[in-house]
Amino acid sequence: DRSHQPGQSFMVGLTTVTYVFSDASNNIARCIFNVIVTTEDTTPPSITGCPVQPVVEQVELGTIGTFVTWTPPTATDLSEPVTVNVNQNPGSFFLVGAMVITYTFTDAENNQNICRFDVVVITTDTTPPTISNCPTAGASTSIELGLLDGVVFWTEPTATDLAGATLLPRTGRPGDSFPLGTTPIVYVFTDPSGNEATCTFIVTVTTATELENQLMDIINTLSGENITTKEVAMSSESIAEISDVEDFLEEDPQRVELVISSLESVVRAGEGSLNVTDPVVRTINNLMNLDRDVLEDGMIEGGRAVAALEGQISNFQTNDGNFSTVLDNVGVTAVKIDARSVGSSLAYANILPENETLLVDGAIQEGNTRLFSDGDAIPLERTAISISVPKTVLDLLGGAGVELTAVPVTFIIYGNDVLFRPSMPTEAEENIEEEDKSTVTERVASQIISAIIRTENTSIVKLPPGSPVIATFSNLKISVEETIEAQDCVVWSYNENTGEGFWTKDGCKRMFHDNHDLTMCSCDRLGSFAILIRVRKGPVEDQVALYYITLIGSIISGLALVGCLIIFVSLKSFRSKQPTHIHINLCLSLLGFYIAFLLSPLAVGKEIHCTVASVFIHFFCLATLAWMSAEAVNMITGCLCSSVVFLDNSTNFQFASYCFIHPGYALYFGFLTEVGAMFVFNFIIFIWVIRKILCRPLLVSQTAKNAKRNEIIKRVRHAIVFWFVLGLSWIFGFSAAVDTKTLIFDYLYCFFISMQGILMFLLLCVANPAFKEKFKTTDSTQTKVTRQAKTKNLSSSQLGSSSQSNIPMDSMDNPSTSATE
Repeated sequence: DRSHQPGQSFMVGLTTVTYVFSDASNNIARCIFNVIVTTEDTTPPSITGCPVQPVVEQVELGTIGTFVTWTPPTATDLSEPVTVNVNQNPGSFFLVGAMVITYTFTDAENNQNICRFDVVVITTDTTPPTISNCPTAGASTSIELGLLDGVVFWTEPTATDLAGATLLPRTGRPGDSFPLGTTPIVYVFTDPSGNEATCTFIVTVTTATELENQLMDIINTLSGENITTKEVAMSSESIAEISDVEDFLEEDPQRVELVISSLESVVRAGEGSLNVTDPVVRTINNLMNLDRDVLEDGMIEGGRAVAALEGQISNFQTNDGNFSTVLDNVGVTAVKIDARSVGSSLAYANILPENETLLVDGAIQEGNTRLFSDGDAIPLERTAISISVPKTVLDLLGGAGVELTAVPVTFIIYGNDVLFRPSMPTEAEENIEEEDKSTVTERVASQIISAIIRTENTSIVKLPPGSPVIATFSNLKISVEETIEAQDCVVWSYNENTGEGFWTKDGCKRMFHDNHDLTMCSCDRLGSFAILIRVRKGPVEDQVALYYITLIGSIISGLALVGCLIIFVSLKSFRSKQPTHIHINLCLSLLGFYIAFLLSPLAVGKEIHCTVASVFIHFFCLATLAWMSAEAVNMITGCLCSSVVFLDNSTNFQFASYCFIHPGYALYFGFLTEVGAMFVFNFIIFIWVIRKILCRPLLVSQTAKNAKRNEIIKRVRHAIVFWFVLGLSWIFGFSAAVDTKTLIFDYLYCFFISMQGILMFLLLCVANPAFKEKFKTTDSTQTKVTRQAKTKNLSSSQLGSSSQSNIPMDSMDNPSTSATE
């Protein structure tokens, strides 16, 4: 009997099968075994919730990406547990573009199922283009009476957009003819998404006579009585519009006179509202667009316009208080400051963005002008121009009855000096020779910055001792063909009675700053400050040639001097002689001069570095000349002269374009006097020695006398050659300084001053008989040693041995050879 048969179906799991066998006697035998049925899982997990469509997220144009989330898919399987692996989880940051997300589900039998879908981040553009230079004030021109239309020009607006901006057809173009009256102009810019931006302004065509009549009417109206605020505001606005009319002012300088007179009428009205002040600033900005020749040809005193602006700002502060605006050519900030909140100084600056160069072209950076309650906080490394007024100056108004909580302070930045036309030349400009006026010019080389403290009854000009105004300027670029001969800090001096103004150095001095691109000024008064330079225009080729002649010659001379020192120190027969001691010190002094001279350009504009370089040049120059006199005590004299000049005034060593003693008493008595004295002294000594050589009696044998005389004549000849070359270099140098028009002196000076080291090497070493003899002795010794070696080798090969008799006799010709060696 059996419990199961083969081929029968069994349930999954374990089943016991029993076979029972019996015989006739009922003896029983059993066979028992297990049948195990197991399952094999080849079915992957079942996924639900896998996104069929891409997961799309939109971001604004210009955004690099965003965080994206979604509902994660799930999976089930009979063979649990089911694990999941994903390459990016919901809520992660995705860049703009598409990315495949992969979910991998795995059951216990390692069966896998994958869910894939895309996450797409796309940009949408809802921002219209950004328009720049839209002439919202309009454009205008004036035409002669009788004409019906006129050509009007303006700077076309531009637009930027991340997706690109396209200009649609406009209603007018610059250079088109427009009829008398007003014409609206519309610029429309669009981007690929259809976003639009619009610029609208008015083109006005009037007759010149009509504009002149308007200005005359303004002057007459404002000179009357019972003027209303509205009349002053309308007049101020009309002046601003007229000054902006294309070519109106350039055609006749007297129209500039009318505009300035109209401004003065507005200021005299005393109305300080914003509606009056803002057009006045715009008018000043328009006037500064004029060519300088317009004011020159009409003999127009532009300082009157500057005074009108300052007067109107004072009117404004009397009434309203704070005012700030920045235009292309002028920036104004007028505030009533609480003096108690100011640190060491109140400062105003035009700060350049970090990615812009420090050297600026005169344009004022809109949005970068800042007021600092402490001048020490100004980032000078990014300052185009700044001014600091000490707190002690603000405190002065407390004694004048002004509330220290409302001290009126005005700061103005002018982008150019068009309105600052001097009515008289400066003293330096008057001294320019007639033949130099075509190549030498004096001009303002910076923006102009003003600091004004003025109340209704009080105006501060002169400052108390020890409380100067500090102005910092970014140096404007000059042509490569120009060389700066002088650079001064100046203040604008204006006479209200005559309307005349001029630049003066009185009360201002130039300070040094580690940044060579900045110029710092200290002045003992308030006003308008600038940097005035005198430049000489010359061929660029000459400047480059002089530079390389000096550089290459000085380097070669320096190496030659090093060679001299090595020879003098290494050869015992040289360094034991007294003249060699003088030569060593002379070479050291001249080498020090070359090093200081070559490094001095790196110190220009840096106060401490320039002073140190100047002292070293001064000292080594005097030391070189002193050692040429063969008197060691003169070394102390050179050091003493440098110390005396330095202690007298260390700024004597600082100058705008080079590091040396200023022209003046320090140069005359601290350098030239000593040089002249040493020239005279050596000349007298040379004459006296030559006379003794030629005229002394015969006290010794003729042979000894001739040898001694030849030695002395040789030394005197060398000394004369030294003084001739050294003297020529300084003669040419001072000739070049006096006669700046003749470039031959510059070339001769650069050549001779840079060749002195080479001359020293040639005369003291190459032409020195002792050096030649030493060279010959050394060469002869080397030759003999070589010959001995050859002879020894020959004898050994022939005889197998050598004896004393085999030594050549010429090896004994000079028994002192070993001693010499």
